[in-house]
Amino acid sequence: MKGNYAIRTARWRYIHYADGAEELYDHFTDANEWDNLASNGQYSTILDSLRKFIPTANAEGVPDMKKPIRRNNQ
Repeated sequence: MKGNYAIRTARWRYIHYADGAEELYDHFTDANEWDNLASNGQYSTILDSLRKFIPTANAEGVPDMKKPIRRNNQ
């Protein structure tokens, strides 16, 4: 949804939600993303480095890309 972003590196996955909530997972130790590290101050440097990749503006949505259904050789 608009305003929600996920950033992935070889080790980390950072998620930033439109409401300001955050998640941070270390895939070296937690491949299933059970332990959200975002509120742990030990990871503030990592969070700061990943936040730099969050877009400052949102692109406009695109129209529905579904193809029309063709019937009776139309």
